[in-house]
Amino acid sequence: MDFEKLKKATGLSALYYHVPRHANTIWYSLGGLTLFCFIMAMGSGILMSQFYSPSPSTAYASVKYISSTPGLQLLRGFHFWSANLGFLMLIIHMLRVIITGAFRPPRTITYFVGLGLLMVIFMIYFTGTVLRWDQEGYEAITHFMAVNKLLGPIGAIFQEDFTLSTSMLSRVFALHTSALQIIFIAILVSHIFYIKYFGISPKPYQTEEEYQVSLDGKTTFMGHAKLLGMLSAGMFIIIFGLAAFFPPGLFHAAKPGIEVTKPAWPFWLLVPFENLIGIAGILFGSVIVGAYLLVFPVLGLVIRGEKTLFRTVYAIVSVGLIVWFALMIITYISPVQSHFGSH
Repeated sequence: MDFEKLKKATGLSALYYHVPRHANTIWYSLGGLTLFCFIMAMGSGILMSQFYSPSPSTAYASVKYISSTPGLQLLRGFHFWSANLGFLMLIIHMLRVIITGAFRPPRTITYFVGLGLLMVIFMIYFTGTVLRWDQEGYEAITHFMAVNKLLGPIGAIFQEDFTLSTSMLSRVFALHTSALQIIFIAILVSHIFYIKYFGISPKPYQTEEEYQVSLDGKTTFMGHAKLLGMLSAGMFIIIFGLAAFFPPGLFHAAKPGIEVTKPAWPFWLLVPFENLIGIAGILFGSVIVGAYLLVFPVLGLVIRGEKTLFRTVYAIVSVGLIVWFALMIITYISPVQSHFGSH
């Protein structure tokens, strides 16, 4: 068989485009690893949905059944760990994007689309937490509805009385398994398109001439894909090991009117704001985080000197990491506070 003809006939030849040499490093493979984790989470979630009942009266029992059945317990663990490692990879990937200046023109739009992906993934992670319908999941949806109540008519769709024909849990299930997944895939396709269109970003302080030299014709996307394949195989082993030896736990059945749990770790940075000013703190903290992430493309547009830009970026990133770690530690050591009456 003529492999060259096969590549042309199947369109695979389009994947052999040139990429810079630095693309073939773990540092520049974090986005691909993140995608792999979320594909694993999506696939395991589809399988697990066959055993889940999205009804308030049976949801917890179905999750408990999944957690106590050996094969299904492993499947749930795989779903849990692929989602959590994917989220961790996403944070590290964004950190790489920022400190290497990948937000600069002409790749500014790629960064904004990436932020859109981050928002959708936050919602997918959140709705997945709710679906357990244990105490943590119930408290999560209670907080979510309280936040949306502050938004008035804008948040009305996420209130229990928006419709009497179905439960809030069923609506969250629909969001998690269909609407958010469709939005995720649509934005992901756009993100990949822009990465292909503008090319993988240059290294910091790399001139255009040096960047063009790095496109030496020896490094192609398929070579990058092979590295990503090996890294993904390693990630698969890690996820499988964690799922087998550290299965995710489950809180007791939901008891309305109490607050005894802390949210999942991706939301810990918002807890100190909530403890300080109540439910509105979640909105306030989210706005601060969003504004922080939007600062970098703005700097890339207004600061012309590359040295000045990177010095400013590194200073802001350093402060941001210190604050983030501090908020995470504060949440970890702080006792659980009740906020249900503070909105």
